[in-house]
Amino acid sequence: MLATYAYWTGIVVVHVMLAVAVFHDAEELTRTPGRKVWFLNTFFWTVAALVGGIVTAGIYWAMHHSTLRSPVAPESAPETQPASDPKS
Repeated sequence: MLATYAYWTGIVVVHVMLAVAVFHDAEELTRTPGRKVWFLNTFFWTVAALVGGIVTAGIYWAMHHSTLRSPVAPESAPETQPASDPKS
C-alpha cells in the first residue's frame, strides 16, 4: 500500500514539474522575437504536459528545441543595429 502511494506521488510530482517547465519555456518562446509556440498555445501545452508527462514533454522538446525543427529564417530573425563608432 505504501509503495503504491509513493509511486503515484512520484508520478504526480514529475508531471507537475514537467508542466511547470513546459509553461516557463513556452512563455519564454512567446516573448522571443522570431520564435513561437507550435501547434498549441502555452496553456494547452502545459495541460498536455501535466496529463501526458514525459512523452508529451518529449514531443514539446522535439517540436521546439531539437534539430527536427527548421531553423528560423533570416528574414524573420530580429534585425540588429550596427554598433555606433564612439570616435565619431
